[in-house]
Amino acid sequence: MTSMRTMGILVAAALVACSGTSDVVGLDDRDAGVAARDGGEAEVIRDAGEAPTNAGAERDGGEATDGGVNRDGGEARNDAGASFLKTWFADYNAGQGTDYLDAPYTTLANGDPRYANDAPHVYREDVPYGPFPRNVLDVWQVDSSTPTPVLVFIHGGGFQGGDKSQVNQNPNLVRGILSQGVSLVSINYRWAYRDPNDAVLAPVPNDEGTVHDVNGTRLDYILRDCARAIQYIRYRAAEWNIDPNRIAAWGGSAGAGCATWTGAVEDLAVEDHADPVLRASTRLQAIGHTNGQPTYHWLRWPELLELDEAFVFGHVEGEAVRLTQKSLADLRGTQEGQDLGRVLDYYDHLDAGDPPFITQNQSPDRDETTITNASEVIHHPRAHVALYRRCEAAGNDCEINTRIERSEYRGNVIQYLIEAVTR
Repeated sequence: MTSMRTMGILVAAALVACSGTSDVVGLDDRDAGVAARDGGEAEVIRDAGEAPTNAGAERDGGEATDGGVNRDGGEARNDAGASFLKTWFADYNAGQGTDYLDAPYTTLANGDPRYANDAPHVYREDVPYGPFPRNVLDVWQVDSSTPTPVLVFIHGGGFQGGDKSQVNQNPNLVRGILSQGVSLVSINYRWAYRDPNDAVLAPVPNDEGTVHDVNGTRLDYILRDCARAIQYIRYRAAEWNIDPNRIAAWGGSAGAGCATWTGAVEDLAVEDHADPVLRASTRLQAIGHTNGQPTYHWLRWPELLELDEAFVFGHVEGEAVRLTQKSLADLRGTQEGQDLGRVLDYYDHLDAGDPPFITQNQSPDRDETTITNASEVIHHPRAHVALYRRCEAAGNDCEINTRIERSEYRGNVIQYLIEAVTR
């Protein structure tokens, strides 16, 4: 097995390639989830024997923690919150059936040809994890005599672009993960509307999500797709030789939001569901959040970013409307709008007992006088500070790397996640 330092060099070589900006307007994929630090200078990852700061450290008089997460995929910590979300998503899979479980997909027993000289693995491509066309994922199942941990990459692109193939823009990243005996999954999810005017007229919030301004999907159902992918991995865990209790997820921008929402909400498993996938746990064992947002409860952005409300919504109102399919007035003034905000609010969902969390953003700390475009609001580093402080207040294992605030941990996002699922 490649040492953690060697893996760090491999990942470091890929970091600069992760920092390119998509041409998608809005919640663009600012990176693939492992942006280079400090303006592009990548760090070498520590040796495997050096433990991450505070990882598994004793808290409050000596009680050892493991990020507060059970290795069975997580415990239900707030029955009221879980009940609310399960009620909200009660019709998520209505009428869809389970035919996708028998749909064919490509399996390359000798591995992905792009990584033919790397760690031995089985490659599975375009595996359906749900009933909709964009509910597909790719798997690099590393060879092992025992079940392997897995990292799940969730692409960015403003919920209107991007693809699971983005992880291959950084081949050294894939190589580095596999070299550590960790499997890798990369997922697609349904697309949202692009045009706010079309979005508010959407007849079906839980639509197919294949043609943006025809059948776009509302954001809560997109996030639920990301959680469903985690359930599907657990459903296939025995077949794919994956340890269902060692699953971490990360992404950049929109992908960061998906990963954080999935890791922060209560377990969405539904016992005795007709679809066996939806009986599995949605809980993660670690979360990576890079160049992301503070929450998708948009009305909280001025507070969490410490920016003027009129200024914030002057830049991001269209984003809020197209993704929620509701006007700001409806988000504020209707029960459905308020409930939707509650569903989308991963800042609020982040509480005691959530998995280890790392957040990273190297953008400058700009204010109203220096921000020049919507992207600088959407990817503001104060979002990361807000989430980090929320995580810290909950007593969880948390790390941050921003120009505003930085914790003691000196590894990058991928190292942190690998350490979390292999310790």
